[in-house]
Amino acid sequence: MLSVAIVGCEQIHAQDYLDTSLADPRVRVVAVASERDPARAQRLAAPHGLPVLDDFRQLPEVDLAFVTTAIDDHEAAVAALLPRARHLFVEKPLAVSAERATALAERLAGRSFFSGFYLRTDPALQQLRQLARDGAIGTLSHLSLTAGHPGLLEGWLSEWPAHLDETRMGYGAFGDLAVHLLDFSAWLTDQPLTVEHCRLERDPRWPLDHGGEALLHAGALPIHLRASATLRGPRLAIRLDGSSGTLELSAGRLLLHDAQGNRQLVSEGVDPGVPQGAQAVFDRLLGQERPELANLDAALAANRLLYHLYGRR
Repeated sequence: MLSVAIVGCEQIHAQDYLDTSLADPRVRVVAVASERDPARAQRLAAPHGLPVLDDFRQLPEVDLAFVTTAIDDHEAAVAALLPRARHLFVEKPLAVSAERATALAERLAGRSFFSGFYLRTDPALQQLRQLARDGAIGTLSHLSLTAGHPGLLEGWLSEWPAHLDETRMGYGAFGDLAVHLLDFSAWLTDQPLTVEHCRLERDPRWPLDHGGEALLHAGALPIHLRASATLRGPRLAIRLDGSSGTLELSAGRLLLHDAQGNRQLVSEGVDPGVPQGAQAVFDRLLGQERPELANLDAALAANRLLYHLYGRR
């Protein structure tokens, strides 16, 4: 059985990792810790009778620590956890800047590391990738991805104050969402990405950007990203065009359109989420093959792209 700790309660997915861990019979949650917000840690832990810590250095030795602090606190949390956790799951992105991400990656080199790129672990998205790589739609010509949620409009994102503080999280809502699309695009194409253009969207109602769009390339393949925390409707849409067809994920349905105009339903009920990613990590640590999980180099590459999208050098 895996012993797990939730370390930091400022990132919105802290609740998800806790719930997923508690629901998995292979896992035992040891503690919930937060130096910044021990009251929130108490709220998360109390219904389950879990110990609450306000000092990461007091954490007992565990198999896996989920680092869900604000991004600006990742380095301090990792430093405290290196002697205490055999495996580290550090939420995306790695750090608030490319320089700090590189330094943190150097510190994590050689350690068992995971991050929150859960799109890779969805079976339908794995199937989409395999179909594209097997030539099901011919030579790839264009990739378009949209991700989002209505968290700013509905107010539930504001219940996690760090997410409205660009200083603490490093990036706005666009970055928080687009980093998933950056990683997925690199994994899908198996090529390094280059940034051509990015446009952020801002509104005086919120202290940070609420969305944006970007154009990148993977070799000659153009990639268009759109991400927004004011998006209503399906949270993920992907369209991959090729010389002899199209693969399209929309409203939870993965469709294959061939050159003759025929449409085939490949999968339905597609709903990637945090539990899939966490469960894939549990699988790996318990001896199952999960080769799709992002490694440290992939997390660092996504962080560098994100920094470039925001026009920073």
